[in-house]
Amino acid sequence: MKNDRRTPRRTDIQALRAVAVMAVVLFHLWPNRLTGGYVGVDVFFVISGFLITSHLVRDAEADRFSVTQFWSRRLLRLLPASLVVLATTVVGVWVLAPLQHWEQWFREIAASGLYVQNWVLAGDAVDYLGAENLASPVQHFWSLSAEEQFYLVWPLLIALAVLIGRRRSRTHSPSPASWRPVAAGLLALVVVASLATSVVWTASDQAYAYFITPTRAWEFGAGALLAFLPVAGRSLGPVARGLLVWTGLALIVVSSITFTDATPFPGAWAAIPVLGTALVIWAQATDRFTTRLAGLTPVQFLGDVSYAVYLWHWPLIVLVPYAVGHDLRLLDKLAILTATVLLAWATRRWIEMPVLQYRQGLRPWATFLGTAVASSLVVGTAFVGLDSSGDRVRDELATANEVKGSECFGAHARPPQGEACTNTDLVGVAAPAPAVAAKDTPKPFSGSRNKCSGTARAEAEPTACERGDRGSDVRIALVGDSHAAHYSTAFVEAAKDNGWALDIYVKPGCPFSDVMRVQDEVLTAACIEWVDRTRQALVDGDYDLVVTSQLSGVDWALPADRAAVDEQRDAAVEAARDQTRSTTLEGYVEDGLISIWAGLADQGMSVAAINDVPDPDPKVVECLTAPGADPTADCRVPRADATRSFDPQPGAVERLGRPDVTLIDFTDVYCDDRECHPVIGGATVYRDKDHLTDTFAGTLSPYLAEAIAPLLRRAGA
Repeated sequence: MKNDRRTPRRTDIQALRAVAVMAVVLFHLWPNRLTGGYVGVDVFFVISGFLITSHLVRDAEADRFSVTQFWSRRLLRLLPASLVVLATTVVGVWVLAPLQHWEQWFREIAASGLYVQNWVLAGDAVDYLGAENLASPVQHFWSLSAEEQFYLVWPLLIALAVLIGRRRSRTHSPSPASWRPVAAGLLALVVVASLATSVVWTASDQAYAYFITPTRAWEFGAGALLAFLPVAGRSLGPVARGLLVWTGLALIVVSSITFTDATPFPGAWAAIPVLGTALVIWAQATDRFTTRLAGLTPVQFLGDVSYAVYLWHWPLIVLVPYAVGHDLRLLDKLAILTATVLLAWATRRWIEMPVLQYRQGLRPWATFLGTAVASSLVVGTAFVGLDSSGDRVRDELATANEVKGSECFGAHARPPQGEACTNTDLVGVAAPAPAVAAKDTPKPFSGSRNKCSGTARAEAEPTACERGDRGSDVRIALVGDSHAAHYSTAFVEAAKDNGWALDIYVKPGCPFSDVMRVQDEVLTAACIEWVDRTRQALVDGDYDLVVTSQLSGVDWALPADRAAVDEQRDAAVEAARDQTRSTTLEGYVEDGLISIWAGLADQGMSVAAINDVPDPDPKVVECLTAPGADPTADCRVPRADATRSFDPQPGAVERLGRPDVTLIDFTDVYCDDRECHPVIGGATVYRDKDHLTDTFAGTLSPYLAEAIAPLLRRAGA
């Protein structure tokens, strides 16, 4: 995001940097005010593409082009400051961050030090189990990773163009610059291909497309193409050039103000801030008003320190709440702004400038060796933290195993059909410790040897996870999304205790319903196919009982597009003319369950639906890990609030009205008459905002067996 020492200084580009970095910082501090401030990153990409390519063009024309020299300069320009920030962040995470974030955050610090953070975030964005990851203090390094990857490839393309051009010049043209059309042509192909990829991928999988380099390369390329164009001043006067500048700035500002998290981005919408940035750079305005405004000392200062501001602001935003013990307030945000600028100035003064001053005498091999050693130290320290987090998680989970057999542990303290039970030894206990609750996942879905199929987003084949007594005459299937999966260990134990054969068909993010869960194109299409194939697998499998559960709510069943929502509502009304389907939105969601359950029951299978778990505090883990938190008394939620979300399963069971389709409701286990509890009988109930810990779910096993026994008898099993 910075120019090289030998690149002529342009006040307009420094001003663009100031605009871009302020857009990003203000967006991160006040995301509901400047909803599209994230386009500042796109502005940086265009600037980088232009400046770097301009430098490469000058070197090639002066016959001093060297790929290794270029890489050496880039490393010395970017890595010293970034490694200092990463090293400081390692210390900050170690000292301030709760244990539950260590694994994710240290992993991302290591990825940032290796400049592959964008691919790690892209992988997490499409990993259902990683989608709830809290933003790490180095998440913003994704853009630096994409930039470094561009720097790695683009000089090689320039070298190829120079080689082709020189060969052509010996046979077709005497001009030493005959490589320029070749380079421009290659670049144009990259821009067109990347833009097309960005549009298509954003439409089908926006979470993934946002981070990856192929969908962003065209933005660098758009800036790079400017290096091959004549400056607008050669054909336009100062007034016209000034108009181009202000038009470009207007496009950037409008994008920052009007874009939101619902804007399909990057895709075609990214062309607006990219075009705006390109207009400002191309115009290179010289009118008095524009140049004076851009040349103001505060503007130029902010442009000078923009890279360091970008580096420092986000770790402060993420870590300061842990230091002060509360969410960021106005004064905290103003303090972060001040600290960011001061740290950026110090970084520029004592790190960036000295490196720029003394780098000329360094040979490329010395640069590569030095940066490799420095990077290895930072990345190695992150891996030490990662390993330490794994050890502590294993120790905490082992401690939880020690108390699992205690009297009145977990659901046994509040059995669904019985008196509450209290064990004074468990008062104040929370097992597993809330800090490691996120790692207490269902056993059939953890570990390479036991992992059941279905977690890959594009996977649509419902291969059963087979458990229990495979020779049993009683065949049970557990089917649904992750809200069915979190009962899997409980059902595995019940199957083992009762001699049942159990098959598990789950796909996270995919309710077992004829009403689809509308997400990105890949997962939505996979879910539709998975539901159809699973339905057939159940029919072919001759099961006695199908048990299902799923995420509550209605929003998941609706497309984000308002017009599409209206179309679905109209379709439900139209279908209701035969009096068999509902005219309400909630009823429409229930209809999706009714149709699929009735079809299974007609095939001779009983169906049991488990009511969804009550909603805890959205930050239940953070609440329980807060200093001084009492797991026995704190972080409870009023029962009315916890059970407010619409669960279509009770209504679907009632409307279907069949004895072979029933509801299992454990709400009274989670809640008393007034409140719902995050810790019950010494067991931590939730591993995140809506999933059970495997430890607590396992204590439900005997009660699940009791609940389904009548259905098995009814089925003749």
